[in-house]
Amino acid sequence: MKKIYYVAIVIVAILIGYYAVNAIFTKSYDIPTTRAQRGDFVVALNENGKVDAKRAMTLTSPRVRGLQITWLAEEGSTVKEGDPVIKFDATQQLADLADFESTLKINQSALERAKQEYTIQEKQLKLDLEKAARNYDEKKHEALRVAEEARLEYELAQLNFQAKLDQLRADVEKAEVEVRRASDKVNLAKRDLEQMTINAPIPGLVVYLEYWKGSSMGKVQEGDSPWPGMGLINLPDLSEMLVKTTVSEVDASKVDTGQEVRVVLDAFPEKEYNGKVIKKSTLARRKDHNSQINVFDLEIEILDHDENFKPGMSASASIIIDEIPDVVYVPLEAVFEKDGQTVVYMDNKDRREVAVGRKNDMAVEIVEGLEGGEEVCLVDPTLDEQGLPGDRATEPELNKGNIPAKPETAPPRRGRPGRR
Repeated sequence: MKKIYYVAIVIVAILIGYYAVNAIFTKSYDIPTTRAQRGDFVVALNENGKVDAKRAMTLTSPRVRGLQITWLAEEGSTVKEGDPVIKFDATQQLADLADFESTLKINQSALERAKQEYTIQEKQLKLDLEKAARNYDEKKHEALRVAEEARLEYELAQLNFQAKLDQLRADVEKAEVEVRRASDKVNLAKRDLEQMTINAPIPGLVVYLEYWKGSSMGKVQEGDSPWPGMGLINLPDLSEMLVKTTVSEVDASKVDTGQEVRVVLDAFPEKEYNGKVIKKSTLARRKDHNSQINVFDLEIEILDHDENFKPGMSASASIIIDEIPDVVYVPLEAVFEKDGQTVVYMDNKDRREVAVGRKNDMAVEIVEGLEGGEEVCLVDPTLDEQGLPGDRATEPELNKGNIPAKPETAPPRRGRPGRR
C-alpha cells in the first residue's frame, strides 16, 4: 500500500509541475475588440500632395549690368504690397543720373537761346523786308536803273528773309532734338535707379531662390552679383493656398471639380481643413520617369485660411467620393472570410455572419448582421496563436474576397470615418 501511495504522490507532483511550468511559459493574450459604430460613413480617395500658393510672383534682377545686392528682406518674413524686398548698389546709377541731368540743363539752355535768336532775327528780317518794299515802291517810277536796283534789293530781302528764317528754325529744331535725347537719358537713368530697389508687387512670403555659385547651388544673399533677369526671390501670396496632388487614371473618373476634400497637414495632423477640387488636368502623364503608372494632376483649394499653410509642406487630401448617412460600420480588421462566409467574431468569440457594403481604407459598411454598439474582435479568436493585443492585420481577410481592394495610390486615412 505504501508503494502505491508513494507512486500516486509522485504522479500528482509531476502533473502539478507540468501545469505550473506550462502556465509560466505559455503566452496568454487578451483579444483586442472594438465597438461597431453607427453613423455617417465616408468613402474617399486619399492622396498625398504638396502645399502651394494659388498666386505667386518671382522677383528677378533688372536688365542692368554690374548689379550687386546690398540688402534683402529676411527670408520667411511676410511683406505687404509695395514693401521693399531687394536693394542693389545704386552708386553708378546716381552718377549717371547726375551727368544726364547736367547735360539736359545745358541743352535746355541752348534751346532757349536758339528760340530767342529766332525771334530776334525774325523781327529784324521782317523790318529789312519792309524797308526794301517801301524803297521799291518809292523808286519804281523813277529812272529805269534806279527802279531796277530797288526791285533787286527787294527781291534779295525776300530771299534773305526766307533763308535765314529756315536756318534759324533748323537750329531750334536741332536744339529741341538734343533736349529730347538728354531727357530720354535722364528718364532711363531714373528708371534704372528705381530698379535698384525691387518692391513687392503682391503681399506674400519671402522665399530665397537658389542658383549656381561656382560648382554648387546656393541661395541668393547680400553681396551677390546676379546677371540681368535672374530669378532671386519667390513671393507666394499666403491668403489663397492650395494642395497639388495626383490621382491614378483608374480612379480619375471618380474625381471632378467642385468635389469636397478634407485636408490634413502632415506637420499638424490634429487639425482638418475643408477644401474643394478646382482643377483636374485634361491629359494623363507618367507618375515619374521610372513608373508605368499614369496619373492626372489635381489642384485642391483650401477653403479655411490658416497661417500654418506654407508652400512646400506635405499634406494628405481625402477626396470625398460618397457620404452614406446612418449606417453600421466596423474596422476592416474585424471582418474575416471563413468557410466561404463573411463573418465577424463577437467579444464572446461567437461567430456571426454579416453582409458588407462599401468600404474605405479603414472601415467597411455592415449591411446585415449588426445593429451598432456590439463589441467585435479585431483578430480571429479561433487561431491557435494570436497576434499581439491591438495589432492590426496588414492585409485584412476581407480583402481576399467580396470587397475590391482600395486603389494602390490611397495612403492611410487619418481619423475615424464619418463627419467631423
